[in-house]
Amino acid sequence: MKPDGMLIQSPSIDFHTLLGLGRKVFDRHLGEATDACRRELTPWERFLSCLAAIRDPKAPVGLARHLLAHVTFSVFIGADQEDMLDILERCPGMPAVVAETTARGVQAAVITGTLSQWRDAVKAGSSPKVAATVRHGFNRIHGQFCAQGLDVWGEFNTRPAADQTFYLKGKRGW
Repeated sequence: MKPDGMLIQSPSIDFHTLLGLGRKVFDRHLGEATDACRRELTPWERFLSCLAAIRDPKAPVGLARHLLAHVTFSVFIGADQEDMLDILERCPGMPAVVAETTARGVQAAVITGTLSQWRDAVKAGSSPKVAATVRHGFNRIHGQFCAQGLDVWGEFNTRPAADQTFYLKGKRGW
């Protein structure tokens, strides 16, 4: 069985309260840069941009790397026992609920982590050193985040593997 993962939980952001409090304590609109942005922003880009604006009103809009720990996501993963161990090893510090399923030898897990932790886990799980089945699972998780506008792997190149997966390679090497 190839491991598979589906994004099942993402943060809900109360922009009304955040922006109202920002105006009250900073006497300025924290969403000014996001409101002026010409492209459609995801709620997470908007949130992280507002957080960046707390310290720097001229901060660039987007997924600021130093703020990725401020949003958490949960992923539901199914894999055989051996692959699940490999997956969990690449998710250090991330809480997980793991259980046997009704299918023999197959486990399911819900793993929760910050966007920063998922960035590192997907990078670690998309390495040539990882079994192709595990890499397939992390490639699917990568796709789930990217489909939500959360491509935090811009500093990596994707390199196709012969097994229909891809590697994430740092632009300066592995």
